Amino acid sequence: MAVQIQGTWIEEDKQVIHINAWFLQTWIDPRLTWDHKDYGGLKNVHFGDHEVWQPGIVLYNNADVTKVDPYGNTDLVVEADGTVWWVPPTTLRAECPLDVTYWPYDSQTCGLYLGSWTRHGYHIDIQLYRNKSEVISGWFMKHTHSWQFLGGQLSVKIKEYPTASLRYVMLQMIVGFSRVSPIFTYTVVFPAIVVSALTLMQFVLPMREPRRLMLGCVSLLLTLMHLVYLVSVVPTLSDSVPIVVKFFGQTLAVTVVSVGVSATLLRLTDTRQPTISFAPPIALKTLLTGPLGTILFLRQYTDKVGMSGGAAEDGEVLEETRPTSHHYEWLLVAAAVDRIAVLAFIATFFITFIAYVAAV
Repeated sequence: MAVQIQGTWIEEDKQVIHINAWFLQTWIDPRLTWDHKDYGGLKNVHFGDHEVWQPGIVLYNNADVTKVDPYGNTDLVVEADGTVWWVPPTTLRAECPLDVTYWPYDSQTCGLYLGSWTRHGYHIDIQLYRNKSEVISGWFMKHTHSWQFLGGQLSVKIKEYPTASLRYVMLQMIVGFSRVSPIFTYTVVFPAIVVSALTLMQFVLPMREPRRLMLGCVSLLLTLMHLVYLVSVVPTLSDSVPIVVKFFGQTLAVTVVSVGVSATLLRLTDTRQPTISFAPPIALKTLLTGPLGTILFLRQYTDKVGMSGGAAEDGEVLEETRPTSHHYEWLLVAAAVDRIAVLAFIATFFITFIAYVAAV
């Protein structure tokens, strides 16, 4: 047996692969032999489909249970020595679980398993034609439906049942494909870069700058809109989650933290509102005024903890606060959350970038 693929595509929403192929099957039927000298040198005869015995090889992991026979209605050629040649056009529709971790630059590997539905290996012994294991791409093969055929391998698998003294022979076909969809570069990659830039710009602005809150809301809206778009184009039945979806989800979380910090600081520095009379937990305060505060560059805040007067932050002069206020302590906490959020976002961005570069 041999296979030459002429076309293929994947139904991503159903996780089903379609393969159009020419399926070479050849066998020897001792009942169909003759001496060509007795028949005027006739060396071969054409028979219609199902006019002679056929092995009945079907697809085991068939995704279309209503269509068991995948072969086209074509003639068979029988030679004088009993060799039968049959190369029908075949449409295989098989289940293929997708791994969309690296979507939209993902590659997929699908397995198709063929064999006799009713006959064991002592009746039908499947073998590779001339021991060739490579799946050939045909003359009409091209990039179709955003997928490129990478190649495939054929192998014969044997399942033994010692208690029943039976063996079943199966043809395994493993094929690989890679996604070819340049449009996603403009609809997924570029928007991800823009959202990343907007998110980083939030952390460049002073924490109590009202424009930072506005920029954060814009970034939050764009991230939500793009997540909605990704839901409509990413296969939802897969067990894996694309890295790009995780990235937008993490960006959403970081943006929410940034907006929350900005809104909280605007509330803390609003002199029209009552001051905060309770302090952060002592353990948290001790942690942030120690080595962690140095790592997060919180020196300008730790120096003012416990003071009642105003001080400069990002080049701005703060107004005098009341002695009973714990503004600076809460400013320290907010600044720490802000720093941790930006570090988490930068780490997420580079991890995502490295993962995609390694995949491509």
